Amino acid sequence: MPLDVRRAIAEDAEQVANLLRRSIIELCTPDHLGDPERYERWIANKTPENALKWIEGPGAVFVAVTECRVSGVGMGSPDGEVLLNYVLPDARFSGVSKALMEAVEAYFVDAGLKTSKLKSSGTAERFYRSLGYAETGEVEVHRGMTFRSFRKSLI
Repeated sequence: MPLDVRRAIAEDAEQVANLLRRSIIELCTPDHLGDPERYERWIANKTPENALKWIEGPGAVFVAVTECRVSGVGMGSPDGEVLLNYVLPDARFSGVSKALMEAVEAYFVDAGLKTSKLKSSGTAERFYRSLGYAETGEVEVHRGMTFRSFRKSLI
């Protein structure tokens, strides 16, 4: 199926918020263990209102569109941090996440940045390593879940 990656627009905010919530609840079970207390705090800010703020704010939000629906979302900050990279459950392992990461990294390169950084849930660590990200050794625990820091040279 054809995949289009583009900058998100205001009209995408509701689909983006719904995608984030579904992806976290359904795909990140190894991190939150299916515990609503853990994932409810993780998804609390994943609202259409906040998605719109992210789309209109500094940085860049990209969406992957397949069959006229948002199937993935990626976000990069102006200082080179990957803030979001999520897909719909049925889009997992279809190349959507990789295409979003390519768009976010291109945004960083266009901004003159030399490195990309991110914090990964356990669910996504193998994926980021496959893209050339290396663990920095920094670990944060949020909402009872562990997030490891990764970095990649873009030059």
